[in-house]
Amino acid sequence: MLDSNVIYPAMDPKKPHSDPSAPGGPPPPSGLSATQPLGPPPGATGNLGYPVQGNLGYPVQPNLGYPMQPGMVPPSAASGPVPVAAVEEEEEFMAVEAVGGEVFHPPALNHFEPARPSNPLIQAWRKVGGGSLALSIAIHVGILVVGGAIVVSTQMIQKQVDFLPGGGTQQGAEASAEMQHKVQQKKRTTLNKSMPMKKIVSTSQNSAVTLPDAPPDFLDVPDVGAMLGGGSLSGAGFGKAGAGSGFGTGMGMGSMQGFVSLPPSMRSRCSPQERLKKLAETGGSAECERAVSASLEWLKGQQNEDGSWGRSGGKRDKAAMTGLALLCYLGRCETPDSPFYGDNVMKGILYLVELSKKNPHGMIAEDIFNNGSTYEHGIATYALGEMYTLARLGSKELPGMRAAFEKGVKLIIDNQNTRGSWTYGGKEAGMTTAYTKDSKGEDLSVAGWQFQALKAAKNSGLKIQGLDAAIKKCTEYVLSKQTKDGGFGKTNRDDHYNQWSLTGAGSLALQTMSKGNTAALKKAMGFLRGFLEAEPLDWNKNCNLYCWYYYTQTFFQAGGDDWKFYNQQFLPQILAAQQPDGSFKKGRPNWPAGDAADPLYRQTLCTLQLEVYYRYLKVADRDEQSFFDR
Repeated sequence: MLDSNVIYPAMDPKKPHSDPSAPGGPPPPSGLSATQPLGPPPGATGNLGYPVQGNLGYPVQPNLGYPMQPGMVPPSAASGPVPVAAVEEEEEFMAVEAVGGEVFHPPALNHFEPARPSNPLIQAWRKVGGGSLALSIAIHVGILVVGGAIVVSTQMIQKQVDFLPGGGTQQGAEASAEMQHKVQQKKRTTLNKSMPMKKIVSTSQNSAVTLPDAPPDFLDVPDVGAMLGGGSLSGAGFGKAGAGSGFGTGMGMGSMQGFVSLPPSMRSRCSPQERLKKLAETGGSAECERAVSASLEWLKGQQNEDGSWGRSGGKRDKAAMTGLALLCYLGRCETPDSPFYGDNVMKGILYLVELSKKNPHGMIAEDIFNNGSTYEHGIATYALGEMYTLARLGSKELPGMRAAFEKGVKLIIDNQNTRGSWTYGGKEAGMTTAYTKDSKGEDLSVAGWQFQALKAAKNSGLKIQGLDAAIKKCTEYVLSKQTKDGGFGKTNRDDHYNQWSLTGAGSLALQTMSKGNTAALKKAMGFLRGFLEAEPLDWNKNCNLYCWYYYTQTFFQAGGDDWKFYNQQFLPQILAAQQPDGSFKKGRPNWPAGDAADPLYRQTLCTLQLEVYYRYLKVADRDEQSFFDR
């Protein structure tokens, strides 16, 4: 095989090499010696068929086939081929003296030395195509370097959002989110293959509640608006407080089996796709969802060993803080079945249930005579109500939860005073709890948490005696508090419970508990908008988060241009206040009662506001005219 890297002399492939003296050349014809004179073959004429040795560098007599002797004149160009040497360059003929009896061997005009053998490694490299491989590697390395530079520069520009406790990074959070997505996909596949059907079973008030095995994180709650039948507990599909196909009477919702319906106002929170859709539709962003995730992770690290949240060294506020923390988890449909927060939610629920069991009349508070326990009981009952409604999507047993919730609602109903409000001071009045049923006073701030608990009771579908009457009395009370300016509360700005602080609570009560009060609501929204146009929300000037909590919900329920106006103020302020560990920095209030100095209290109020985009549907978007018509 020829070495492709060695330059060999030009050779005519049609002409054999005829030098017998050359190594490897052909042997002389038999019967002739190497020095025998050559003559023309007998009878040969003209060109005898010998090859023209044009590449040997000397002239050849064309008709005889052997070299010309000195003194002979070469034939004219027209009588034969022109020697190559004569065409390429003019050279003088070299005089050569012939010796008789010997074959003439002209001297070589060119000298070729044998080529050096290549290095074995180089030869092996070339055999495997090393040159092309090196070029390909160089190109790919270049592409990787350019791509890496682009990725690094992009990551440096992106804002770092820490989802993880202790200073995790955005990359770590994204990896965690990817893992969560894979878990969801796997569990969703499993659920699609086999979905065990269970019914709500309650043989006594203290029995466990067992519900369909469908973790809400992996369940897209169906839209049952087109499946409406008519009645309370269906015999074939959805009932207000049951599912399946074989219990209950009256009209039900459709013929779909295996799931339990959620109230229309709560459906959007339990589907990740629906949450993102609602965020996009209502002015939120993916950053809102990331902020909620970071906040829930922070809250997870604040839970006490007994399942509560709040100051573990004392009794005050633990029931309220536990209720608020649970509302944050339930606001994103994180139930006891949640793969990430299920244990936290379960422990929190059981803590509230145990408080209810050990206190007279089921009041949910550590110190039932402390005036603040009226707030605590309202908040904790509200949380249990939402848990009861969402629990029907899960598989966990929640012993005693229904009994605790129903007792809590009944305590609120029984302690509503004749004005339709609620007040505290029961210890001084000789009552069995901090509530004062016989009081002639009113307190819109306390009433705010009681009506939210009543709203949760209505959403649960449970038949609780006196519920509808209590809601009606509360609505009448709220309307009585509206001023000529349209606000709710006292008209003196220096008074403790003034209309600048409590109009959000009053208008939200009307939006979620009644219908047909459009004129009163229009006046209330006009008052609030004018107030916030004059004094825009500012974390460093008027950070009254207790007021913001109600403002955010009532503007969201109003929707339209009012919500757009408010959202542009609210969202940048609260997102900018979140710190790398997921907590929210303290703001500066201008109404002391509206402050949220406690870090846990501040965290829950901020989180609930960020969940407003999907936590409840706007009244105008619901299937029912009002949930009181059910």
